[in-house]
Amino acid sequence: MDSDLIDVIKSDHKELEECYNRYKSSTTTMEANKWFYMFLLGLCRHSIAEEVIVYEMMESVSDLGKGLGMKSREDHMNVKLMLEDLRKITSDISFDVKFDDIFKHFWEHVLMEEKEDLPFIQQNIPLEKRQIAAKYFTMRTNLEPSFPQTEIPDRSAALDMALGLLLKPPEKLKEIFMNISQQSGMVGV
Repeated sequence: MDSDLIDVIKSDHKELEECYNRYKSSTTTMEANKWFYMFLLGLCRHSIAEEVIVYEMMESVSDLGKGLGMKSREDHMNVKLMLEDLRKITSDISFDVKFDDIFKHFWEHVLMEEKEDLPFIQQNIPLEKRQIAAKYFTMRTNLEPSFPQTEIPDRSAALDMALGLLLKPPEKLKEIFMNISQQSGMVGV
């Protein structure tokens, strides 16, 4: 049975929450860095897929969809700017406080998305198209870091990679997703 896009997005939200919780319960710096990195990579993959697939699909439906997409894009931009600020922090205590703040903002976005965006999608996008979108949404797992991984990277390397993906997503990637979505009939619902 094909997955519904709504379920895939909610599952991602739970995985990101779990990474954050494991970061908070880490007992060593290496373990904390690992879970921060996992959160960051998951956030990159999730955000790019939402911006390229989900919000484009919502915006093609109606003015309400455009408004919801615009609000969600603004939320993403705020988190991206907060991550940029996080990159400048050198103190572990300050880093932890800032990361908590980032997660708080991210989680507020998640709650809004699950209350507004996902019901909008469910009401306005047929299940078949949501199932097709779910397949392409999960393709984002092919977004890999652009540096070798002999071990978990330090925070600054992870942030550099993430910001590179989030702030300037490759236009080729967007073009690929848009071509696929147009071929499968996802756009222009």
